[in-house]
Amino acid sequence: MSEQFDKNDNSVSARVLIVDDMPVNRTILSSMLTTMGISCDLAASGSECLDMCVGTAYDLILLDHRMPDMDGVETLMHLKEIFRRTGHDTPVICHTVDDGKNYINLYKAAGFADVLIKPADPGKVMMMLMTYLPNGGFTLPEEEEKKLHAEAELASLPDWLKTVPKLDLMSGISHCETATEYLDALATFTGSIREKSDDIERFLKEENWPMYLLRVHSLKSVARLVGADSLADKAADLEYAGEQGEYALVYALTPAMIEEYRSFSGKLERLGTSQETQAPASRSILFIGDDNGVVVRGITKALEDEDFRVIHVKDIPEVILNHRADSDLLIYYPSGDNDHIRSVTTMLAEMCRDDDKTLCIAGDPLDIEAAKDIHDSDAICATYPRPINLDKMAADMLGYFYMHSGNDRMRTILVIDDDPDFLHIIKRWLSESFTVDCSHSGAAALAYLDRKRPDLILLDYEMPGMNGEQVMQRIRSNPSNDRVPIVFLTGKNDKEGVLKILEQRPDGYLLKSMPREELLDSLHEFFEQSAASFSMSAANSSAGSGLEK
Repeated sequence: MSEQFDKNDNSVSARVLIVDDMPVNRTILSSMLTTMGISCDLAASGSECLDMCVGTAYDLILLDHRMPDMDGVETLMHLKEIFRRTGHDTPVICHTVDDGKNYINLYKAAGFADVLIKPADPGKVMMMLMTYLPNGGFTLPEEEEKKLHAEAELASLPDWLKTVPKLDLMSGISHCETATEYLDALATFTGSIREKSDDIERFLKEENWPMYLLRVHSLKSVARLVGADSLADKAADLEYAGEQGEYALVYALTPAMIEEYRSFSGKLERLGTSQETQAPASRSILFIGDDNGVVVRGITKALEDEDFRVIHVKDIPEVILNHRADSDLLIYYPSGDNDHIRSVTTMLAEMCRDDDKTLCIAGDPLDIEAAKDIHDSDAICATYPRPINLDKMAADMLGYFYMHSGNDRMRTILVIDDDPDFLHIIKRWLSESFTVDCSHSGAAALAYLDRKRPDLILLDYEMPGMNGEQVMQRIRSNPSNDRVPIVFLTGKNDKEGVLKILEQRPDGYLLKSMPREELLDSLHEFFEQSAASFSMSAANSSAGSGLEK
């Protein structure tokens, strides 16, 4: 059944038909066009497109190239026959993925008027419509207006969503135009994760390459639309490898892509309609502070309405520690003098860093400022100054809960360096993708490792007291920590220094001078492959531009 808007609407001068087998793609494109004053009809297949074009003369058709029953080229051939009979030659634009830009001339030779690359950039969509639609009818917004619009839409998204790793919200907003459309696209993306990931694994096991490639192709497009760019890149690599017949590479790379894909299921579960009515039994929040007062009662009721069990404890260190294991979600409602507030917040921040908990602060704006005036203020995930929007706060807590209850978690990296400025910078750089803990000395790092095991250690080589080599030897001499991978992150890039470091056989070697994106890419690559695959063969590479492989 086709999805159509009201054809009797005479307020627009042009009508566009969008043909795509993916609901998310149809929704996003139609949202873009309707906000520009363009009326749209939607079709989910080539055959549905043909049926609609028999009775309607469209001004423009946006046609997906790769569809399962009848691809874009075959559909176009049938459309040309319809146009010949009706005498109405509608321009047809090929809507295809990024690698389609290499075949623009072929698409045009096949009869397409032009090519639009997925995910569609709103500015390029406007320019294309102005080129092919009669009477134009709209003007390109000023860049500043677009920026302000995107920032406003981004600000309206729930705070918990802004902490989801590997999800570029600004990219998703730019693709979807509005926060509402973006949330709808995310919900659609999340709701099909289990089914589609199972399909990909099944087709891989069966070596059903046509269906495998179709599923990976679809995932690539949708992931790009919602801002899951890392996932989209992995899907693109797998699609290319499969098309080239490099099936050994497909087998090797698919598990990492599936793992990242499924990780979004837990992190975005709050958005999925199928999970909305399922309230996990262990849903609880540790509320620290005075439990009297109308504001606290209002917060408690709002949270209980979302089926949370709110555990109230006094802001006394010994009492808090006794309830340390009760919940992964902590809300601190500070009161008292500033020294007391800072002392309690410092302890809570350390607890959250050690146990991967989420800390939020609510209350009087001045008390919140006092709570934020600590060295480890980055551990505070969100603040809710009075007057508090209770609905938003409850929704955020639900989002944080689903992130903690998901099957995946953020990797934990311990950075050991004696330079506090570098620790501050590197923590800010990495915290968007990883849980980052810092130690300013070898002794502090060993004490940390007595109570917690990170997924990776980034270790400076030259430090006072105990240098990097000595720290690594101490760590590896302890059976409980000897399997934690250690990567040197240092400023030494001369050949002699590099060789000296590599003689210690760490799991990798990185330079402090690396650009942020290059460092993040290297760390993501490290976690996606087994540590054993990183050899120390880079002794001749004094540049040390990445993890050695």
